[in-house]
Amino acid sequence: MHFISLIVSKRTKGNSDMLGRLAINEAMANGAGGQHHWQGELAYLKDYRIEECEGCLRCVFKNEPCHLSDDTYKLFDKIATADALFLVSPTYVLGVPGNLKLAIDKYLLIPKYYNKIYGRPAISVGIGGLANWNHFELPMLNLFLLGLGFRVIDSFYVRGAGPGEVLLNAEPILRLKKGIQNIMNWQVKPFEAQISAHCPVCFSTIFERIGDNRYRCPVCIVECEARDVENPVENSAASGKVSGKGFYFPAETLNNHRWTPKNVEDHFTNWILKTKDRFKKNITEIQKQKRKLGLE
Repeated sequence: MHFISLIVSKRTKGNSDMLGRLAINEAMANGAGGQHHWQGELAYLKDYRIEECEGCLRCVFKNEPCHLSDDTYKLFDKIATADALFLVSPTYVLGVPGNLKLAIDKYLLIPKYYNKIYGRPAISVGIGGLANWNHFELPMLNLFLLGLGFRVIDSFYVRGAGPGEVLLNAEPILRLKKGIQNIMNWQVKPFEAQISAHCPVCFSTIFERIGDNRYRCPVCIVECEARDVENPVENSAASGKVSGKGFYFPAETLNNHRWTPKNVEDHFTNWILKTKDRFKKNITEIQKQKRKLGLE
């Protein structure tokens, strides 16, 4: 079994590097005596040259390999060897660094990897010093993971600005160690209904309001209901009831999130591939409007 720590930061021996190496150490310690023999590998995003997607869509409509001479395929090939993945990144202006966003934007190349990876466990950790400057970090990290097919089993934020400061808070270190233990024993299972302060799929705390007391995660499009009082709800995915304050997520919507195989296939088949024919039908009207607006 293969465990990879993928480190987004370019800083050697910085906070991301330290937590990535700690995850490797924990994986080796927990996997050595288990049912499967685990091997660990450190991977650095800085070692992969990722060019900006040009939006030519030849990879989709002509089924051609991307014509850009970069390391995107090399990166995805490496990630696809991971039976479990630990992704760690610094926070740059509320979100992820640009090098990871460049990889996210190569989403149209992912289908060849998605089915191979789907359901494998991953943990993501965002790092930054100042509170309230990180709200897009975890959703973007997990957008990358979910798009590839991983199941995010934990995702959290660690405070630390200077190199090594992340090691000064015992609570996230313990959470990381516990998460690695869970990865070693992970078995794919459906989501159960739950009440949570974040989206159970992508861990986003950002929601859009879609109705009275109704909200939706913009990353996963799972819908939920806000509950500010204790009100037990029947859990259709398991016996008993769930209760608490926060957002109530039914099992049905959690198991039909944006990144399921069915919905990913539907997006590619019924939207992306059909845009070509729709454009051909509109080309005459587009040319007419270009002449009218002086854009030829």
